[in-house]
Amino acid sequence: YRQPVFVYIIPNGELRGGAWVVVDPTINPDMMEMYADSKSRGGVLEPEGIVEIKFRKPQMLACMERLDPQVRDLRQALASPDLGPEQKADIKRQLELREKLLLPVYTQIAVQFADLHDRAGRMAAKGVIRSEVQWPHARLHFYQRLRRRLLEEQLRKQIAAVRPRATRDEQLCLLRAWFADACAAGDFEDDVQVATWLESQAEQVARALAQWKAAVEAGDVAEQVAAASDEALVAALQALSTERREQLLAKLQ
Repeated sequence: YRQPVFVYIIPNGELRGGAWVVVDPTINPDMMEMYADSKSRGGVLEPEGIVEIKFRKPQMLACMERLDPQVRDLRQALASPDLGPEQKADIKRQLELREKLLLPVYTQIAVQFADLHDRAGRMAAKGVIRSEVQWPHARLHFYQRLRRRLLEEQLRKQIAAVRPRATRDEQLCLLRAWFADACAAGDFEDDVQVATWLESQAEQVARALAQWKAAVEAGDVAEQVAAASDEALVAALQALSTERREQLLAKLQ
């Protein structure tokens, strides 16, 4: 993708398995962003599937023993070597009845717990979505976000034209520094503030870009001059037009 792409999981919507892979932002993290409403769900498996894999019956029984006093007492009594066959059978029957009674409750709790991991807050905490966006504010949010991203991409292309080797992180650092110089009290994470700055102060942004371009070019020339021999520098000066050579020599004096 050469333009920003936004993926939004709507309220009560679910993004699962193979469908997630198709629209995952890791396909192109520079251009793709994912968002979700607080009532949406997302994950590879549904909660019931996660429970069947991660929290099976043996794990539930161990959890019961840890949390339920009656199950714990029955298991301890069952382990006693002094029990007769009839007593042992009776305790085992009570334990099985108790576990059978609690198993649906523990299963329901486990499914609910797994479901919590599929919600927008947890997805944002894990970094699989950029942020949680409530449905009533979605249109305005995406308008402002797209407005900013398009303006930023235009400026990034100008930066890349001057320094093709610059990474996107380096480009972002430049934009952040220019924004801080122009809006000392501004918030660079606020899409409205950044987009307004890029639009309303276009001339100031252009001047900052021109100054940075001059500094980059000066650094490149300085590196070449430092590495060049005296003969090469003399030959370079002689290759210039008389007028241009006189201008440079005048500035050097």
